[in-house]
Parts: sequence; structure tokens; C-alpha cells
Amino acid sequence: MMKIIIKYWNGRFSLAQSYWIGCVLMPVGLIIPIRPALDDVENISEGYALFTIVYCGLLFFAYTFLIIGAFKSATIYIKNKKKKKQGSAWGRVAQVALVLGALGIVVEYLKTLAS
Repeated sequence: MMKIIIKYWNGRFSLAQSYWIGCVLMPVGLIIPIRPALDDVENISEGYALFTIVYCGLLFFAYTFLIIGAFKSATIYIKNKKKKKQGSAWGRVAQVALVLGALGIVVEYLKTLAS
């Protein structure tokens, strides 16, 4: 498991894997345990509310890890495409999408903390 984590962090998975699995599918799966709390904040127990708060903090770090790993993967993709004198547009598109996604996450966390 640690090897997979290190490989992801270093951007050694393909761009498709790190972007679609790491930054699209995994976040969807990671949000499932707290989805009911997000849908109906007024009717959850104190224990579940505490779990949700802690879990949201951990999610922030998980999302950061996933985005950084995918960004590194996109950087490697661009470098490899340039070596082969091929187009690297998908790498740049992924980097822009990852930065925008990261900014969106930060904005949502700040809005949540402000309310």
C-alpha cells in the first residue's frame, strides 16, 4: 500500500489514472460516508456531526494529496510528450483543471468555515 501511495505522490501513475481515478472517482467515493450529513445538517446526531467535522478535515488533506499527485503526473506527461516531440495539450488542460478544482475546494471549505 505504501508503494502505491509513494508512486501516486511522485506522479508515477499515468495521467489518465491519476486524473480520472485519483481526482474524479476517489473523491466521489470518499464523500460517501458524510453525504447524509451534507444533505440534512439539521437532523444528525452529535456523534455523527463530530465524525463529519473530523472527516472533512481529513478529506481536505486527502484532496490535497490527490491533486498534487495528479499535477505531478501531468507534469511528467508534458515532459515525456515534449521529448517525443508530440503535443502535450492534455497535460496542460489537466493542470488547469486541477488548479481550478483545488481553488474550488478551498473556496468551499472557507465558505463552510465562515457559516
